[in-house]
Amino acid sequence: MYIFDRHCVCIYYQDWHRHRKSGAGSGGGGVNSAIGTTSTTTSMNGQIDGDSGGSSSSPAHSSAANHLTSHHSTTSQLTSLTSIFSEGRMINIEEEAKLVYGVVFSLRNFVKKLSGSQDGFLAYKTSNYKLHYYETPTGLKFVMNTDPGIDSLRQILRQIYTNFYVEYVVKNPLSPTEHLGGEGVNNEYFKAAVDKFVKTLPAYES
Repeated sequence: MYIFDRHCVCIYYQDWHRHRKSGAGSGGGGVNSAIGTTSTTTSMNGQIDGDSGGSSSSPAHSSAANHLTSHHSTTSQLTSLTSIFSEGRMINIEEEAKLVYGVVFSLRNFVKKLSGSQDGFLAYKTSNYKLHYYETPTGLKFVMNTDPGIDSLRQILRQIYTNFYVEYVVKNPLSPTEHLGGEGVNNEYFKAAVDKFVKTLPAYES
């Protein structure tokens, strides 16, 4: 599970049923394909920027070019992410988090252009995994990856936010309101509560 703040920074990471070598500065972990036994928490720096534009042609041509660029970018990110999950490639957790956020960012924009709704993107599925997504009113983004056959975990992610994140992080006077510098969420009560909750889910045993 990843939590990204409104500045596009991954402030929390924890996985289950995933064993892999440690990445630099991460202490292990990766995308939680099939939600486990081992868990780790880390935070990262780095932001994902939107499309930068760049053409002085007509608005119609510029819009079409941006759409094609966005679609190509999304396709490339999805291909890379799917390759990581299917081949079990060992990459740095910071780079993995950036890639995950890039996919979410691109798909949200793509769905918004098609449907006109910011809440249109809920999840996406490949033959190897399913990405579940929930965004809070304050801009926090909760992402969890599971086996492709798992039902929607949107409400589960919402419960993690309302029951645990708000309780142990937001209400904690010692927790920073902004995670500048990539310090991330470092709260053992939150981590233990989420771990216990996830292990009670039917998807955990499936």
